[in-house]
Amino acid sequence: MRPPLGTTHRITRLLALCVLACASATAQHSAPPILPDHPKLDIDPTEKIAITGWWVNGTEILLVREDGAFTWWDQPNRFRAPSKTGRWDRQSYRTFWLEPYIDKMNPHAKPARERGAMQRADGVVTVTFDGSAPFRQCDAPPIAPEDSYLGTWTGPGGTLDLRPDGTYALVSLAGQSDDAPPITRAGHGGAWSYDGKYIILRATGTTKDPVICTVVDRRSEGVSEGVSKASPSVEALTTPVGELRRIAPVKPPAATAAKADPVAATAAKADPVAATAAKADPAP
Repeated sequence: MRPPLGTTHRITRLLALCVLACASATAQHSAPPILPDHPKLDIDPTEKIAITGWWVNGTEILLVREDGAFTWWDQPNRFRAPSKTGRWDRQSYRTFWLEPYIDKMNPHAKPARERGAMQRADGVVTVTFDGSAPFRQCDAPPIAPEDSYLGTWTGPGGTLDLRPDGTYALVSLAGQSDDAPPITRAGHGGAWSYDGKYIILRATGTTKDPVICTVVDRRSEGVSEGVSKASPSVEALTTPVGELRRIAPVKPPAATAAKADPVAATAAKADPVAATAAKADPAP
């Protein structure tokens, strides 16, 4: 028995719709995804941006350490006392928090946590905190006057090592007279700074006055090989262990520059023509 003519027609139409649906689904799966020319997000949520290192904004410095601590200076010299220290934690791909330590002089006041919001503009990642200008990440901190005196200074009486992290180590050589002051017969370490005329050593764990080392000009006595006459490396330091000359200078940090953004760099390599055009005709 044959089905009615109307039923056959409906079955044919259903079969045709099924074929069209299958063809459409196959075409959708085989077609490549269409990506927008200008994504709305300035930072990809899947992108992992490192936040450890130096951050500067022209007047302040922020050092985010890998051990979970941070140091903040409210002026551009890292050899001065920091304005706050503490610990940090990361909330998301574009947000991290600073939690300052409690001030020992005011233990009842708990400092508020500070939110750092990251964004990318013109290929440079910046982070903003309330009350401060945006920070940009750099390979090195701003150069300070103390950078001119970094290195190892030595003489007949001992050795003084002035380090980039603001610490020092003074080693007194054997043979000092028992009548000499104790500070010249025993080595010590601590923090150091330069006030424009003197190298100031502040020993750790002591309440005594800091040790003052005078910077003495010895340029008239000759210049070391490969050293400019204008360089402080031909100067000497008058210290408690006698006069010292620098034998192992430390190169100051490179000029502060924003870190290159890897996403922008990859895009420029992929389309050099577009990158060149962007430089020639920057957006307003």
